[in-house]
Amino acid sequence: MEELQRFLQTVNQNGILWLLEAKPGLFAMLEDGSGNSYIPVWATKEEAEANIGDDWATYNVTTMEIAEFITWTRELGTDDIGIAISTGTEGQILPIPSKIMRQMLGGQDKSDRELVGEEFYDEEWAEPMPEDFEDEE
Repeated sequence: MEELQRFLQTVNQNGILWLLEAKPGLFAMLEDGSGNSYIPVWATKEEAEANIGDDWATYNVTTMEIAEFITWTRELGTDDIGIAISTGTEGQILPIPSKIMRQMLGGQDKSDRELVGEEFYDEEWAEPMPEDFEDEE
C-alpha cells in the first residue's frame, strides 16, 4: 500500500497523472490472467517512460489532469476497465476498480442533496438512485 499512497500523494500534488498513448485518445492497456482490462497510469513522467518498450515501443508519454481523469473513470467503469498503478517492480501492478480510483482522487459521487442544492432538496420526494440505474442517452 506504500506505492498507492506515494502515487496518490504525487498525483494530487502535481494535479496530473501520466499515461502511455499510441495516438490521441488511444491509451496503453493491460489484461490480467483472468481477462480483466486495465489502463496503466504513473505518477511521474520518468516512471511512464521506463515502461515504453515491447508492445508499447511506439507509444508516447502524455499527461491527463486529475479532473479529466476522474470524469473518464466513469466511462471506464461502465466498460469494466480498471486502473493499474505500476509498482515499479518488474512490471507488477496494483489493480484498482475505476470507481474506487475516482473516489481516492476526490471524485466521490455527489449525493442527491448536493446535486439539487439544499434549498430544493426535500426528504419526502428524494430517493437515492438505484445502483443498477443506467442513463439512456
